[in-house]
Amino acid sequence: MAICLNFELVTIKGTIAEYRFGNCLKELDGIFEIDLPNLISGEISMETPIDEVVRLKNNSQTQSMANRVFGKIYKHYLEHNEYPAKGGYYA
Repeated sequence: MAICLNFELVTIKGTIAEYRFGNCLKELDGIFEIDLPNLISGEISMETPIDEVVRLKNNSQTQSMANRVFGKIYKHYLEHNEYPAKGGYYA
């Protein structure tokens, strides 16, 4: 079973980014927020539960889908030191 998700940056407030995401070719109706600078710097412990790192703002998509998108954003941030404007997860 293939998984295809797209995501798009909505806003950045300080170090916190808000993203919308959803299944490919459908509305990006899921929303979550993350704070990668504070996670990477250690201000947010790597022992913090993932649902507190990737905070869903609505129930339109699942936590596991948000976590997959988070992985792509996290890798991009480590490489480029900035939040990506948009992208996708394909598996």
